[in-house]
Amino acid sequence: MKKDTKEIDMGKGFEELENIATWFESGETDLDQGLQKFERALEIASTLKKKLSVAENKIKEIKKKYES
Repeated sequence: MKKDTKEIDMGKGFEELENIATWFESGETDLDQGLQKFERALEIASTLKKKLSVAENKIKEIKKKYES
């Protein structure tokens, strides 16, 4: 079952990515589980990238508003 990535918290998203990376680094060899974790990591990374882009654009708008 996929977790909802639209509502992911930034901190929790990075934490989950770190946990996935740790799992891979541990040398686990379950291919099916590895593929699921890899897909989940890509979902999280994509969502976080979009959220960071939105935040970056908002920062630019705020800066423009207060520039002389």
